[in-house]
Formats: sequence, structure tokens, C-alpha cells
Amino acid sequence: MRKSGRPSLRVLGVEDVRDTNEMRLLHLIRDRQPVSRTEVVKETGLRPGTVSVVVNRLLRSGFVYEAEEAPSKGGRRAVYLQVNSEKAYAVGLSIGVHQSIYLVSDFNGRVLSQRTFRTSRNADSFLKQLAQDISAHLESNYGKAHFSAVGVSVPGLLDRTEGTIVFSPNLGWKDVPIRRLLNHELHLPVEIENDANVAALAELWYGPMEISSAHSLLFVLIVEGIGTGFIHNGELHIGSSVGSGGFGHIPMDPQGPRCSCGNIGCWEALASDQATISRFQKKHPTLAAGVRSIHDMVGLAMSGGKEARQQLLYTATLLGRGIRGLAQGLSPEVIVVGGQITEAWSLIEPVLKDELHSGYLIQGLSLPEIRRASVESPSMFGAIPLALRSIFRNNKSKALSGTVIRRPLERSKPQMA
Repeated sequence: MRKSGRPSLRVLGVEDVRDTNEMRLLHLIRDRQPVSRTEVVKETGLRPGTVSVVVNRLLRSGFVYEAEEAPSKGGRRAVYLQVNSEKAYAVGLSIGVHQSIYLVSDFNGRVLSQRTFRTSRNADSFLKQLAQDISAHLESNYGKAHFSAVGVSVPGLLDRTEGTIVFSPNLGWKDVPIRRLLNHELHLPVEIENDANVAALAELWYGPMEISSAHSLLFVLIVEGIGTGFIHNGELHIGSSVGSGGFGHIPMDPQGPRCSCGNIGCWEALASDQATISRFQKKHPTLAAGVRSIHDMVGLAMSGGKEARQQLLYTATLLGRGIRGLAQGLSPEVIVVGGQITEAWSLIEPVLKDELHSGYLIQGLSLPEIRRASVESPSMFGAIPLALRSIFRNNKSKALSGTVIRRPLERSKPQMA
């Protein structure tokens, strides 16, 4: 059960800024490896002295290593930086309403394996069985690897301090001690985060470099519900220990359907995947059997189904209205939209952009860029950087050896298996 008392606020301090710079450079090295320090300076816009200090910390920590090119015909050989993929391994677990998936990753963020399970309403039993399967899988396939953390993505309201799901209406879970249940079997640090926040991390990790350098990013995740993740200066904005971002439950229509939270006409009740499918099935019962998911609806719309197309456009209008309100209040530089509905991006993007315009959002001044998520399952892939960030920060509390690793140059870039 949760502890009583008001949760503490998260304040961005000097250590956070330093960690943000290190994460930014680590992401750049991972994306462009092998890359020289000169190229890092050019890409980040940071001063050479700042880059040198940050890179040296990453080298001493063992997060990156130096690799030398072949001898030049004149002058010094160029030294290139690469991520040390064997620094640590991590498990990313995405708990979904219908299915849950866990991934095994190296420190490069490369997915080595993944397994899928049907999610159960019996949280305790499900998590214990899932943890046992993860433990057996790691022992059988990665016996010599050093695992440092588990990142867990889950929909709902969380108590991060206790590692507990306070309430997840779509899952039907309440006061579930996820961290304790997983740690009992895995004996690893467990980081838990809301699925929309994790999706925002996925965009920073797997998205283009210009995204990671944005000062503010709003991620809108459309699944069975609607969640939002807000990143400011490279850090998730979570408010109190139970977090923020429940914008999916903003009332939009007093005559609308009842939401899973118990209120009437929430944004989620109008524009989530479940809302879209239910509305379509009710309006077109003869087509209902062939549309069980947004993926089905997109396929039907793209193959000429007018009814499915109209429903997706209507949902896009509702999404756009909610996004416009958030854009006016939060003023993000970039808005990223993720979820199955983005499979119809060519259809919904113009609607979203049209709804985003207002007298308060001015082109070239306050109108944010809006784009589709860089990965198809952001809350799944985002569990990996969630775990890797934990490894990164836990290492800060340990004494650094001061040893700089040098290895032969490798030119292969990390890829998802």
C-alpha cells in the first residue's frame, strides 16, 4: 500500500543538467558511431572544452570507448568514439491492456530478444509468472551477461517512490506492488514509469538527433486510453512522485460517453482506440465483425472503406482539438503522436495540423512541429532507455576508475534484432 503524506516535487538541479548533457552526447555517439570529438562539437553546438569534459566522464565510466583509425599519411591518427555495448544489459517490460512484452537489450539499445504474453487481470499472479519466465530466459540465454536494471512501462497512475501502480482503470489493477513482485524473482533494480512518459523517452532514444536537442517535447500516446509525456530540457516532467500527464481525462463533452475513470466525456472517452472502435461498431454493425482493432480500421480505410475513413477523420479532429489545448498551455517545440492510428498518418496528419492552428499558435513563433512517432510501439521500446538511464545514473554513485578503454574501430551501427 502507498505511504500517506504529500508526495515530494521533482526539482531540476545542477546534477540533472550534467546528466542531461551526458545522455545527449551518449545518444549522439550511439546514433553516429564511430564519431570524432570534432563531429560531436559540430553536431551539439557545445563548446569544445565542454564536450571534452563530458566525453572524458563517459570514457572513465566505461559507457564509451575510443577506437583509432588506420594511420594517416601525415599527422595524428583520428580517434573515434563508440558506445560500449557490453557495459551492461537491460530488460525492458511493456505491460499492455491486452498483451505484455519484454525485451532484452545491450547498452547500445539493440534488442537481442523479445517475448509476448497475454496480460491477466490477476496482477500478482501474472507478474510473478512473468518474472519467473524472464529469470529463466536470462539464465538460459545470457548466463555471462551483466544485467543492471529492468525498465517497466505501464498505463495508469503510479507511485514511483513505492514502485506501485496506484490505479490503472484500463488494466483493472489497483495498488499493485510491481517493483516488489519483480524484484523478488529478478533481484535487479526496477524502474517503473507511465507508458506515455516511456513513449517520450523512446522518441529521444530512437528518434532523429534534432528531436533529442529540442528543449520541449510533448508526446501524445493513443492506445486503449490517451496518455501524454512531456520532456523539458532532456528530462521527463513528472510533477509529484505519482506523476502528471493525465490529460486524457480532461472533460471535453458533457454529453459524451462515460470514461474508464468514471467521469463523462473525457478526451480519452472520445478519441482513444477503444472509443473509436466502439463508435464505429455501433454506427456500422454490419462491418463490426471485421474491425476489432485500429489496425483493422486503418486497413479498411486505406482500401476504400468510406465508413472507416470518416471515423478515423472524426477521431483525428477530436485528437487535434485536445492537442491544440495542450500546445497552447505547454508551448512545446515538438509534438509527437504515437499509436496504431498513426498507421493512417497520411490521412490524419492534415486534420491534426488544421486543428492545431489558432490565434494563439503562430507560425514561426509559437506553432509547434507535429510529427509521427519514430517507432511503431513507443511504450514498448521506451522501456529500454528507461532501464538504461537507470544504469547510467546508478553508475554516478560509484567511484570511477579513471581508466580509458581503447579498442579496434567498429563501424557497424546498432540495429534492432
